[in-house]
Amino acid sequence: MPRRQTKSVEKPQNIDSFTKPIPRRLSAKNILLIVILVLLALVWKFKSNLIAAMVNGQPISRWQLNNRLVKKFGDQTLDSIINERLILAAARQKGIFVKSEEIDNKVKQIESRLNGKVSLDDALKAQGLTKDDFRKELEIQVSIEKLFEKDATVSSNEIDEYMKKNSQAYKSATNPAAINQEIKSILAQQKINDLFEKWFNDIRKNAKITKFLK
Repeated sequence: MPRRQTKSVEKPQNIDSFTKPIPRRLSAKNILLIVILVLLALVWKFKSNLIAAMVNGQPISRWQLNNRLVKKFGDQTLDSIINERLILAAARQKGIFVKSEEIDNKVKQIESRLNGKVSLDDALKAQGLTKDDFRKELEIQVSIEKLFEKDATVSSNEIDEYMKKNSQAYKSATNPAAINQEIKSILAQQKINDLFEKWFNDIRKNAKITKFLK
């Protein structure tokens, strides 16, 4: 009887991959621990957004600080922001926009008036203003000037009259041209202020304003 040939069974090349241990899944406890650690890391990184100060290990939260500030200055600050919005919106409706270069020029004028006695940064810090706050104020100021500068012309007679009323202040002046320019600027600004006050009272009266601050 002929012998039956038997085929040898080949071992799969990647058989070891089937014998590797299956990694254990993280338990709910471990996942919770990781989440807590991540949250603590985030709180520490952004602690200045959550905590305003520490006093003997006790935190003063941003919420506590903001709540106190809103109660004390909230209505006044809100009114200021509303006024800014009204002025800029009305100016833009008339096609008045303030370029960054115009604000830069105003900043340079103010720095020259300080005459190196104090830096602009220190002056702003003393008033509790940031540079962005200051530039926003200048944008509003320039917008107002553009709105009324055509109606705030100053005549030579008005300059002479002002000089007579304030002769003592200019008694030792040696540059008449500079004095005339200074007086002209003062009188023009007074006219702009008067025109603006009447105009803004009407704007505010007709505006639809709803406050939700309590």
